[in-house]
Amino acid sequence: MRHITLLILFLSLTLKSFSQTESTKVENPSFIKLLISTDHIHALNSSGQLHVWDLKTLEKRFTSDTTIKYTSIANDNFNKIYLGTSKGKIFTFDKNDHSTQLYLKLKKEVHVSDIFFNSFGQIFLIVPYAVYDPINDKYWNDFEHQPNGMIVSKRIFFFFNKRTNIYFNMPQYTFMDSQDRIWMTNSFGEFGGSIQIFDTRKRTELNADIDSLNFGLLFPKSVFENNNQNIYITSGLQHFMNSGDIFRIEKNLGTKVYSSENLRDSTEANSFNGGIFVGPGAFNPYDNKIYFATTNGFYRVSIPNKGKIENLELLFKPDLLWEREPLAIGVSMSIKKLAFTNDNRLVFLTSNNGVGVYDGKELKMIK
Repeated sequence: MRHITLLILFLSLTLKSFSQTESTKVENPSFIKLLISTDHIHALNSSGQLHVWDLKTLEKRFTSDTTIKYTSIANDNFNKIYLGTSKGKIFTFDKNDHSTQLYLKLKKEVHVSDIFFNSFGQIFLIVPYAVYDPINDKYWNDFEHQPNGMIVSKRIFFFFNKRTNIYFNMPQYTFMDSQDRIWMTNSFGEFGGSIQIFDTRKRTELNADIDSLNFGLLFPKSVFENNNQNIYITSGLQHFMNSGDIFRIEKNLGTKVYSSENLRDSTEANSFNGGIFVGPGAFNPYDNKIYFATTNGFYRVSIPNKGKIENLELLFKPDLLWEREPLAIGVSMSIKKLAFTNDNRLVFLTSNNGVGVYDGKELKMIK
């Protein structure tokens, strides 16, 4: 009888989670990358098109064709914009006439997933399957992974496979901190997650063995940093039920400062529903607070000096289209990235609904 009850509960949660997704067929390409410059908002979609909006008016200024498939976007220390492609080329982008100029052509036609410039102006790329310095033609791919639910094997002497924890994962989310370290994270659904860290100053892979962090229960959705150089990782999953946490990384110690189970509705009859599905977050230097997205909307919280996050403030709850999570029984987080403009507006990228801009009072969605 207990097994039947759990099965009915699972089916009801699954149907409830997928009802909005299944009822709407999305034909437009999803957005995958976001960059905010001084004057414009830039986003790339899965077809490789670049979209540009005026930051003040939010009017569309430019959409590229599909002749070149752009796969990454970044700006350097002088705010010059660079576009990586699926064929191993990097272009600079002129914001005035929207023209491009070839900056680099890699030796191989590889997919340029991310572009980073450290504080010394040195360029690093993420390509299959390594961190790459295109100027010196140097690769790094020996990252040590902590135990999670995934098993990786390598072919030895062309005869047999051997399990290993030294390899490179193409990351889902990336972030460069103030110490010029590139944080690269993955979420494997119910199988946990991984963190890879690369030091662009020392030019070496770093060990991501963070104390008190269980990688089997970590589902990274973003990495960001506050003004005290503390790193924060948001983690969330919908697998039978909602879950979400926020961790602070300080001196190689991971401390859980927020658990979404604290927001569980005590009046709800279904006690298996867990908390809320936590997505990406960002630090706002204007008010010294953390903002993060969830399935229940966007929240703003103060950063505690000690202890856990309390007194969450719900800002707004947009209607968004959700997709299935390929490695979990549930939905995939539709909000992909959060950022702030110079005039203190919150900008967030969604997979299916374009870009959201929130000025503290009004939310506008642009496509």
